[in-house]
Amino acid sequence: MKKNTKNGIKNITIEIIDYFLCISESLISVIDRKEFYRIINGYPAEKALTYSNISKIISNLSHRGYIEVQKADHSESIIFTNKAKLAVVEKLTNKNPQDNKFRFVSFDIPESKRLNRDQFRRAIKRMGFVQIQKSLWATNINVGDFVEMAANEYKVNEYIVYMVSEVTNIDQYLLLLLQKDA
Repeated sequence: MKKNTKNGIKNITIEIIDYFLCISESLISVIDRKEFYRIINGYPAEKALTYSNISKIISNLSHRGYIEVQKADHSESIIFTNKAKLAVVEKLTNKNPQDNKFRFVSFDIPESKRLNRDQFRRAIKRMGFVQIQKSLWATNINVGDFVEMAANEYKVNEYIVYMVSEVTNIDQYLLLLLQKDA
């Protein structure tokens, strides 16, 4: 391999890391590059980026559906799927700050979209939501953007309602449920 090609791949990998770090302003304050590298790739932070490692990482991410490699003319572009964004979201949700507001998600997804409904439900559970009623979920973690991303990924956004409330008549009950689930 030519040295320029290896440097180009290293630059792409660094851009991938920067992209994930810039998904949300809150991510930048929560995680640093070394921690990100360990989480996404399962490698020790001290391990150097080599051409072989980068090729394996890109191939692995592509096969697992986290990235799409698009070819145009004489160049290739890497596009991150919502699945990749959700993977990062799931890892970072617990690090988002809790505040004095409750977030509610309510949904009524038809049986014809059962698989999508089940995937969305699993995603909001991983974000820290607990079930209050059959299709009403609550959390005190600020994850609104992540809920929207999950709804778009699983193509159920037209069936979802997301609400933020400072005061409810069940605050103590919600806090008890969230503590028990943690």
